Amino acid sequence: MKKVMIACLLFFGIAAMSIAQDSGTKAVPAESFKVGGTSIAIPPPITKMSEAGHDNREFMEIVVAPNNRLIAAFLLTKDLPKLTKGLDGLMISKYAMVQVSRRGEYMDCKSSDFKEVTDSIKAQFGEVIGSSTKKAEYEFNRRMKSLDLDAATVSFGKPIQLGCLFSKQDAYGFGMLTPLSMGGENMKMGMGATLMRVKSRLLFVYLYAEYKDKETVRWLRKTTEDWSDAIMEANK
Repeated sequence: MKKVMIACLLFFGIAAMSIAQDSGTKAVPAESFKVGGTSIAIPPPITKMSEAGHDNREFMEIVVAPNNRLIAAFLLTKDLPKLTKGLDGLMISKYAMVQVSRRGEYMDCKSSDFKEVTDSIKAQFGEVIGSSTKKAEYEFNRRMKSLDLDAATVSFGKPIQLGCLFSKQDAYGFGMLTPLSMGGENMKMGMGATLMRVKSRLLFVYLYAEYKDKETVRWLRKTTEDWSDAIMEANK
């Protein structure tokens, strides 16, 4: 399972449990990050998560899609000390990332632009998800081979779409479950993804959790929307 969890961290960064006891973000202060020269406050998704910090973000940057820049990364607070030792042995059941397109980071995103992007996703949802999964698998395996880690190559199954999680004026959330296998080990990872327009910047916000049962999906749906609302509230 260790290798599979490592694969999850890398793959979902390229694409990105005691669930009932997790609380939201209201009591956690939001740290500010620069996005296209604009300061944007980003609180953690849940109180049990902490931002990885500059050094860890630089390390995790290598697993982000080449066209994106990692703005913030959140792990369960208990997992942070393990990250400094590298990925080997790091078991991650939940984590989150906020990214921005390198090419579009300094471009203002108007309301009309945001609507155009979300309308495109709605119209081509299945094709977009399928294409992203194939590209992520190719990119991940290419990077592993370049590091002489052929044994770490991974295979992803057909994503199970959770559809639209919520739709608001400046935030659109959708989700999926993705089966994957590595070294003979299998698991399923859930993702809640949100496109957000914050201070005229377009953010890609991802929340991940290892799939256990239907409660995982319920948690993803609720926490993805709660986190989106918290980010919006922190930037009023």
